[in-house]
Amino acid sequence: MRRGAGVRGTGPSRAGWLRLCCGTVSSVGGGPGAGPRGLGARIVAIPLRWLGLSAGATALAASGLFGGLEHAEKPALPPVKVDEVSKGEPWNVTVTGGRLVGDGLPGVHLDNPANRWVVVLATIEVTAPESRDDMDEIIDVTGVEGLVDDPNLKGLDPQYVLSMRDGTPVRYLQPSMPEKLAFFWEQESTAAVPTEMTVTINKKTYRVSTLDGHKAWFDPEPRAELTVPIEDRRGK
Repeated sequence: MRRGAGVRGTGPSRAGWLRLCCGTVSSVGGGPGAGPRGLGARIVAIPLRWLGLSAGATALAASGLFGGLEHAEKPALPPVKVDEVSKGEPWNVTVTGGRLVGDGLPGVHLDNPANRWVVVLATIEVTAPESRDDMDEIIDVTGVEGLVDDPNLKGLDPQYVLSMRDGTPVRYLQPSMPEKLAFFWEQESTAAVPTEMTVTINKKTYRVSTLDGHKAWFDPEPRAELTVPIEDRRGK
């Protein structure tokens, strides 16, 4: 994540952040009580007896190949709404809105000044007992064309995650201290202007590492999703 790299200007402007935040942003936060991206490929040893397929197994394989077997569909993710907290570990997440903003906002820098920012506003509360530094794995965005794939990031991680209090890059979140954040994705100027997006909220599992035996939070995977309207605040 480019947490503050390439920043233009001398510091965040309160007026700039008000332009991003004002309007329909909710003050609702995550309530109390609340590794590497993706699973690594596993190498599975194939028993030698599998190498000699029986006639029945061959027929079964052919049936699946030509449509005789239906693929099991993944269960739908639990839906949540804007301003509704999604509780879980290692964080509670309350998505409060979406924005479309242009260049010139202090604290962020577009690779191409003609492009624009797609922004997700969310309140994050760490429910794990320790501080977290993996803000780029909390949410994912889909349904928006032309998002810039930064080669320095994993997939389509947000280019910036900034605090809504003062526009500074967020490197750590402390347990049980809800924080309002803005997640930034750069969008190509030639892509269609989005009016909504799908935001996926992720979770992690606390388990023993298979590499060194220590316990930590691994395996980010989807927990819930919601459709978020995008308010175009360019020039406002």
